[in-house]
Amino acid sequence: MLYPARFDSPVNDTTLLRVAMLATEYTRNRVGGLGAHMRALVPRLSDRVAVNLFLPRYDPSWEAHETVGRFGRVTRIDAVMPRLNGDFVGQVWSMNDALNAYISGLLNGAGGFDLIHAHDWLVGLVANDLRRRYHIPLVVTFHALEIGRIGGHPPTTELSKAIHRAEWHLAQEADLIITCSRFMHRETITHLEVPADKVVVIPNAVDAATFVGLRHQKSALAAFRSRWAAPNEPLIFYVGRLVGEKGVDLLIEAMAEVCREQPQARAIIAGKGPEEYTRQLQETIARLGLERRVELVGFITDEERDRFYGVADVAVFPSRYEPFGIVALEAMAAGIPVVVAEGSGLAEVVEHGRTGLHVARNSASALAQGILQVLRHPEAAQARAREAQAVVRAHYNWDQVAEQTLAAYDQALERARAVRA
Repeated sequence: MLYPARFDSPVNDTTLLRVAMLATEYTRNRVGGLGAHMRALVPRLSDRVAVNLFLPRYDPSWEAHETVGRFGRVTRIDAVMPRLNGDFVGQVWSMNDALNAYISGLLNGAGGFDLIHAHDWLVGLVANDLRRRYHIPLVVTFHALEIGRIGGHPPTTELSKAIHRAEWHLAQEADLIITCSRFMHRETITHLEVPADKVVVIPNAVDAATFVGLRHQKSALAAFRSRWAAPNEPLIFYVGRLVGEKGVDLLIEAMAEVCREQPQARAIIAGKGPEEYTRQLQETIARLGLERRVELVGFITDEERDRFYGVADVAVFPSRYEPFGIVALEAMAAGIPVVVAEGSGLAEVVEHGRTGLHVARNSASALAQGILQVLRHPEAAQARAREAQAVVRAHYNWDQVAEQTLAAYDQALERARAVRA
């Protein structure tokens, strides 16, 4: 081990591992699972090693500097947020240049890092450059891959090709790659053409204590539930980004079949996404006559999300592509029955028939039948939900993820030494 359990004087202790962590999401900019991952993991790592987290600062009102954990520091560097409706790749380059200039200034002065840890391709350009110029070992965590987002087919648009190339180059430079599931492990080896022993699997996690008591507050949350559904109306809940890969359109299509058997059922769909896709969802709701059965509620706070976990009858995650699915883990921790699409990382998190239900991927009819099975047999669904809670508490906690990440750092440093020997 190259780091101690505790230090009383980290500045004077030269054995404290120094990590330059690069990401685009943390507390101020949270888009999806990456933001949740960073928010939970960084404080825990910062209690053990000297983590310097470097992020773009898209809003001047955000803090430029803050401390985290015992040994951690967060630095936000002014940059322009890349926009998909513009020169997205060029804007990503510009954001990376801003990070690179700042970090290079530290490295050219008195500063130094033992390891770089980059999260996803958006910071891959600066990670690759720093590794080459300063010969610092590089760990990369891929939270998703472009080829998975586009259905597993070769990229055809210029943007998809550019993202895939960036991921490929980052994978080649990395001394070690972390993925969140065996599904992602296979994807990374196949599509980014790296050897299997260069990729390790470290699952995501949740703070189970945040969610475990929510289902016991149903009476206290009765007023909240009444805002969305009557007592006799089954409540189906989805939370996540509104993008095609998440399969939200499949849920709306499935609701037409659900409502034929359960005409009082209601679905609440929470989250934001591109205007065009959101408009398509609204048009589908209108076409199927589901205006009173399906509601797109947009962005919700964490507190509102937790309330839905406390009162909904089933949480549904119909993703066409999902490397892991932290939201499904949150629902399991809360004790709400879950239905997920098979064929991706979700199927590793949810064990069919034991902790939830799997349904065929990309099938609205199969999804409808999974939802109906939960609603028809609530006692069996609750038994699976209780088992899911126990599994989450035992196997998906952030302290374990932090320990496994530190072990991955050791492995990366050993690999880098072996290559340079």
